[in-house]
Amino acid sequence: MASKRTGNLTAVDRLLSLFTKMGPGEGRAVILFALYAFLLLVCYYILKTTREVFILTEFGAETASYAIATQALLLLFIVPLYGLLFRAAGKVLLIRWVTVFFVVNIGIFYLMGQAQMEIGFIYYVFVGIFGVMLIAQFWAFAADCFNVKSGQRLFPVIMIGASAGALGGSQAFKFLTWLGIDQLDMLLAAGVILLATLALTEAARRAIPTGARGVYAEPTDQDESSDNRPAQLLGGFAQVFSSRYLLLIALLVVLLNWVNSSGEIILKDFVKIWATEQAAAGVYPDAGAAIGAFFGDLFFWVNLCGFAMQAFLVSRIYRVIGVSGALMILPIIATLGYGLIAFGIAFIPIFSVLRIVKIVENSVDYSVMNTTRQALFLPLSQAEKYEAKTAIDTFFWRFGDMIQAGVFFIGLNWFGMTFVQFAAVNVFLALIWIFVAFRAGRHYRHLVRTNVMNVAPELNKPIPDANATPGGDLIHAFDEDTFIDADPGDVLTLSAQLATGQPLPSWVRFEPDSRRFSGRVPPTASGHLEIEVIATDFEGLQASGTFFVYHARLDTDQGG
Repeated sequence: MASKRTGNLTAVDRLLSLFTKMGPGEGRAVILFALYAFLLLVCYYILKTTREVFILTEFGAETASYAIATQALLLLFIVPLYGLLFRAAGKVLLIRWVTVFFVVNIGIFYLMGQAQMEIGFIYYVFVGIFGVMLIAQFWAFAADCFNVKSGQRLFPVIMIGASAGALGGSQAFKFLTWLGIDQLDMLLAAGVILLATLALTEAARRAIPTGARGVYAEPTDQDESSDNRPAQLLGGFAQVFSSRYLLLIALLVVLLNWVNSSGEIILKDFVKIWATEQAAAGVYPDAGAAIGAFFGDLFFWVNLCGFAMQAFLVSRIYRVIGVSGALMILPIIATLGYGLIAFGIAFIPIFSVLRIVKIVENSVDYSVMNTTRQALFLPLSQAEKYEAKTAIDTFFWRFGDMIQAGVFFIGLNWFGMTFVQFAAVNVFLALIWIFVAFRAGRHYRHLVRTNVMNVAPELNKPIPDANATPGGDLIHAFDEDTFIDADPGDVLTLSAQLATGQPLPSWVRFEPDSRRFSGRVPPTASGHLEIEVIATDFEGLQASGTFFVYHARLDTDQGG
């Protein structure tokens, strides 16, 4: 039975222990993965902010919804090609090639813009595909590198890096504008940042300690060839349609993005009107500057709230209600938020409330929901993590946008629907989303119970007794393999109390990281203390052991 060490944490491990349970040596890997996510999200938010300026200055909010639908159509062809590339090149080369492909395309858009070509629509399509593909690829890589237990613990911390990147990227537009860099030159900055992520892929994988690694984390001959991978024309689509669990995740993603995109379109319509008024009043030099400022501020608050949730809430939410419970949070928020807009119209300033609803919705989406969606793939196979996940996070993600665009077009042009009615539709969809999230969470729990060992820790050896002279110092430690846990990727948290269940005396200090008891024994101490040490795993299962502290002056014959 493998031992899960409870001590020997590095300084980085101890720092990250503020956010989640850490195993020895995991801190370096988490930092590298978080840095990778940080750079990727900074790049994406620079591109995302510039795309809003391009699309809304050249076209309008309705055109943006059609651009999103175009992304879904293109992904019908891109997803199978991605699967073929995965089987032909393996995951290592796949990440490199796909990253370089997007860097080259950013350069092409820069040249097109310099040639005064209209790029708003096609650039919007490109950024949307960039956002879903590269982020899906990163999380597929992370899910492949970590086992289920370690992923559940460490993904919330890695996501802090992504949240920080989104927060920084959302403000990069303003900062680069302040430096006098125009929107086209920002594309070059984004391309350089994306190129830098290539240096982190292999370093991050190699930094993962053995006990935290996934089954497929080490490259094999199968990773680098297609000899044992029969080609499937549909790639990830075939896997999604052959698995009830993957179908539920796909439906969940469709509903999530349908609801979210409908809210975005409603918001953009208000923003365009507001920006025109602001430019006319001389608050901003033109509507484009007003739009950029609004979305820069919106993204900042979304990502600030998301960062705070990611750092201080997500890991704790997992401990209390688990991954399956966390799935329910966002659809409940969406139901309440859009219900307020749809049915509280006479009592609220709609633009202000809509802005707040989107900040709350998106911040929870980018933190709790985003982390949870990635965790859903931890108990799956390598091919499902790369191919099926890419299909779900790209095509099915944009398919929700495409449905939204169709409903928006029909509702607006055929039935003359108002934004209040679109908000009411969102309420109905969010109720369905709650049901789908419940079913997907139940399947996840079944997969974890079936495929992932979850046993309680064990007391491997007795904790030695200690002698302490009254008026002297108590210094006592026990071995790191005193408690063991057979679950791969799990870590143990140590605590201590008196065997009676009462807290330790005020003069006794226990340091869990070093497994060390210390303190100044009161001069009047007599008899002995029986202390219980408790080892708790991430799921809350426990083992315990006791030992005696003999006060040597009166009990020297009892030894220790």
